Amino acid sequence: MVLLAAAAVVPTSAVWGEQSPERHVSFARDVQPILDDKCTACHPTAYPYLDLRRGRSYDELVGVSPPNAPSWERVVPGQPALSYLLTHPPDPSRKHLLTKIDTAIIRDWIALGATRD
Repeated sequence: MVLLAAAAVVPTSAVWGEQSPERHVSFARDVQPILDDKCTACHPTAYPYLDLRRGRSYDELVGVSPPNAPSWERVVPGQPALSYLLTHPPDPSRKHLLTKIDTAIIRDWIALGATRD
């Protein structure tokens, strides 16, 4: 029974390796906890150009160009393949920081329009 409950929260894309727009992904419920757990230790302390703390992260991500790639946007709503956040991974020493499930959740959120909810 516990296994079934755990499987229910894994995004389809984590299992099949593709987007699953039928699943609702919430920024506040699903994405921000990943940022809190994996990213806020360095953003904004070591990397002040990107503040990923709760209450600031959404405005820093959606529709904003990174300073080192002004022709990109960190998150392009509805377009994971065009979103710098997914196409340009972090520092190589941190390439395994996000799990496949973390990445799938973020990808699904972007594919579903990157809404603030």
